[in-house]
Amino acid sequence: MNLADGNAVAKVHPASREILPDDPLEMQAFEVPGDADLMLRLLIEEYARIGWGADAILALARDPNYRALHALWQTYGEPELARRVRDALSRCGVIRVRATETKPLSERLVQIEFPR
Repeated sequence: MNLADGNAVAKVHPASREILPDDPLEMQAFEVPGDADLMLRLLIEEYARIGWGADAILALARDPNYRALHALWQTYGEPELARRVRDALSRCGVIRVRATETKPLSERLVQIEFPR
């Protein structure tokens, strides 16, 4: 990059640049009006699709760093939120995936004969 004309700025990778108070890339969270029941159902289904069960979702709701889910936990309270999480999971289920490695197939050729 030619910095001689004074119009260009040297490239700096975001991970190594200074964080400023008015950083446009800083994550911001704020409340918006909407349907809390729908938001809760969508969050539960999202976590269920990545394999999280009721206990893991409720633990996440207790964590104030997860603002949307935590706000719903504060709104409904622990017992009601637990009931709603279990109801939603009973309808949509939780995806469980298991990966297994098998022994490689033999590279020996096998002759297959067909009756004539």
